[in-house]
Amino acid sequence: MNKQSENRRADGKFAKGNTLGKRWKKGESGNPNGRRGAARDILNKILDTEVDDVTKREKLMNRLVMMASHGNLNAIKEVLDRTEGKSTEYVVTEEIKPIKVLHFDDPILDEEEGA
Repeated sequence: MNKQSENRRADGKFAKGNTLGKRWKKGESGNPNGRRGAARDILNKILDTEVDDVTKREKLMNRLVMMASHGNLNAIKEVLDRTEGKSTEYVVTEEIKPIKVLHFDDPILDEEEGA
C-alpha cells in the first residue's frame, strides 16, 4: 500500500488530518519554474530563424497576404482579423414589452376561446 492510498478514505477522498493534499504553503507555487518546452516557445523559436535575411514569420505573413490577394476567403478573414481585429456582431432588437401572464380563469382568455 502506497502513501497516497493510506491517507484516503474508502470513497477515495482524503482522510481527516491528511497532509498530502497540502504540500505547499499559501502563496507558494507548486511549479516555481513554470512549464518547460511550451508549444508557443518552440513555435516562436522556429519562426524567428532567418533564411536569406528574412525570418520565417515574415515569409509566412507574406504568403498569407498573397493568398488573400488571390481571393482565398480564409486568408482574407485571417488578415483582417489580425490587422483590424475580430468583428463584433450586434443584434438590434425591438422595444421590450412586458409579458402578460394569463390564468386559466382569466376573462381575456375566455373571450379568445369564444371568438
